[in-house]
Amino acid sequence: MASNQACHLVFMNIKATGHVNPTLSIVAELKARGCQITYFVDEELRSYVEAVGASWRPFRPGKHLQELDEAGIAKYVPEGTSKERYNPLPHSQARAAELLLPALLEDLASLEPKPAAIIYDPFVSSARVAAHVLQVPAIATLTMPGPAVLDKPKAVQDTWEAEPWVDGPRRAIIEQYGFDIFAQGMPLEFYSPVMNLVTTIDELFMPPAPTGYQQERFGSFPFRMVGLLAQASVKRIANANVAEDSKAAETVTAESIVAAVQDAVQVGKQVIYASLGTVATSDAFYKKPFGHYGEQNGLADVTGREIAQHVFRCCFEAFGNRDDLVVALSLGAQDDILDGLPPLPANFIASRAMPQLQLLPLCSAFLTHAGANSMHEALGHGVPMIVVPMFGDQPLNGDSIAKRGAGLNFRSPMQSVTTESLQGALNQLLEPSVGPDECNSFQKAAKAMAKKIADAGGAQKAADIILQSVQTWMGRESLPVLLGKREVPCKESHCKVVATGAVIPSQDSLA
Repeated sequence: MASNQACHLVFMNIKATGHVNPTLSIVAELKARGCQITYFVDEELRSYVEAVGASWRPFRPGKHLQELDEAGIAKYVPEGTSKERYNPLPHSQARAAELLLPALLEDLASLEPKPAAIIYDPFVSSARVAAHVLQVPAIATLTMPGPAVLDKPKAVQDTWEAEPWVDGPRRAIIEQYGFDIFAQGMPLEFYSPVMNLVTTIDELFMPPAPTGYQQERFGSFPFRMVGLLAQASVKRIANANVAEDSKAAETVTAESIVAAVQDAVQVGKQVIYASLGTVATSDAFYKKPFGHYGEQNGLADVTGREIAQHVFRCCFEAFGNRDDLVVALSLGAQDDILDGLPPLPANFIASRAMPQLQLLPLCSAFLTHAGANSMHEALGHGVPMIVVPMFGDQPLNGDSIAKRGAGLNFRSPMQSVTTESLQGALNQLLEPSVGPDECNSFQKAAKAMAKKIADAGGAQKAADIILQSVQTWMGRESLPVLLGKREVPCKESHCKVVATGAVIPSQDSLA
C-alpha cells in the first residue's frame, strides 16, 4: 500500500450502543491518517458514522436481523414451532447472512477504490463471507473482554446449530459462496483468523475457553488488546434505542445535566452516576424474560423492566434526599420505566440517555451493569463501581472489577440488591481517605487500572494494527486460503461474476 490515501476500509456493525461507540474513535483516527471509510450499519446510527467522516451505507434489503424474517420463517421453521424457540438473537444470525449477502456484495463491488479490508463486529455473521468473496482481510473489533465471556457448553451449541432455521441458511451460504460460517465461528462469535482487536487490557482479557468449541474453532486466532476507545471529541451514541429527535425533545439536556453536576461538585457534593446500560430497557428484553441469557445470574424469568425498576427503587431509597449527594440516573428508552415507583428524589437528575464520558470524570462512584464499555470507561477515569450485572459478559466483568478491588459485584441482583446493601456499598466506596494525599482502597485500585488502560494505546494502536494487517496481507506472494472456505460449485444460473473474479449470487437466488 503506497499510502493511506489509497486505503479504503469498510466497517460493518449492528445497531447497538456498546458495539458501535468504540469503532467511532477508530474511524476518526483512520480518517485523520488519510483513509477512506465506508460504514455499513442501520440508518438510526447514520449521523454518528457520518460525524466522524465515514460514508454511510445501509444493510439491504433492510435492517440487520434481530429476529427471523417472515420469508425465513416460511422457508425454514416447521409449522407449530413456538416463536420463543426460534426468535432469540442467536437463531437469526445465519439467516441474516443469507438474506443480506447478495445486496451487500453488490454494494461492496460498486465501491471505489476497492476495499482493502473489512472491519466488523463479531455479531455480524455476513462479514467474513464477504471478505472471503472479495479476498480481502477481515478484522474483528471485539467490544467485550474476550471470547470466554460468551462460552457455552457444546450441547447448547450443538442444539442451536442443528435447528433448521440455523442449519438451513448455513448450508445455503456454503452452496452459494463456498464458505461455512460455523467452521471457525459460532452464533455471536464470528472472530477473525487475521486479527481481532479487543477493547480491554491484557490483565482483563478472557481468551477462548481452554476446552470446547471456542478452543477448537478459534483458539489459535490472534487477539490484540487496544484498551479504551473513547475520545471526548468524537460524537457518541448515548443510547441507540433512543432516537435523536427524542433526545432533542428531552426537558433535561446533556448540557444541563453536566452543568448541574459541575455545580454540585463545586459546592462540595459527591456525584453518583447510575446506569443499567441500553439493552435491558430495549424492546428486546423490556417486557420479555432474559431466558437463557440471564440463567447464570438468577434472571432467567425476570424481564428488563422488572430488574430496572427493582434497582431504581432501591437507589431511590438508598441514595435519595441526601444533601451530600447528587445522583445522575440514566432511565433507558422506555417511557413507562418510572410508573409504579416512588417519586424521583429531589437530589436525582434523570434522563433517558446520559452523557457518560462527560459525567464520569465528575463522579465519585458509578452504579453500573458492567457492560464492557461502561466498565472500561469507568476504570479509564479511575471511578470505583457498584456492579449490578444482568447477563452476557456482565457478571464476569463484575467479578473482574471486584477481584481487582475497584468495586463491589452484586450477582443475582433481584436478591442481592437491597436498600441496605446499596447503602453499605456506597459507604465503602466513599469511605474517607486516610490522608490528604491518599485514596481509600477502592479509589486506589480504580486509579491503578486507569494508568494501565491509558498505557494500552487506544484508537492510535488500533489504527496501527489495522493498517499493518492490511499491509501484511497485500504483501503476501499469493492469496491465503481463508479459514472456513469450502469448495462448493455455484449454480451458474444464479450467479454473476464481478471484476474481482469472485462469484456473487444474484438477488433473486434467495427465493
